[in-house]
Amino acid sequence: MLAQSRVIAKGRRIRDVERLVEAYGGRSSGWTKKSSPRFALDGREYEYHWYEHAGIGQIEIKRKQVD
Repeated sequence: MLAQSRVIAKGRRIRDVERLVEAYGGRSSGWTKKSSPRFALDGREYEYHWYEHAGIGQIEIKRKQVD
């Protein structure tokens, strides 16, 4: 899943970047918001979305319905 992830936003283009810096640390320029490829579950389409920072890792992983 992670090898096929795509970047949704980076740094200041992330709406919640200031909250992420306050809660988890790091510089705002180091944060990225990523998405997994779509997958089907019970007839619906989903993606996983998460925030990531080198040295901190992946946080706040959410499953989002996209259909």
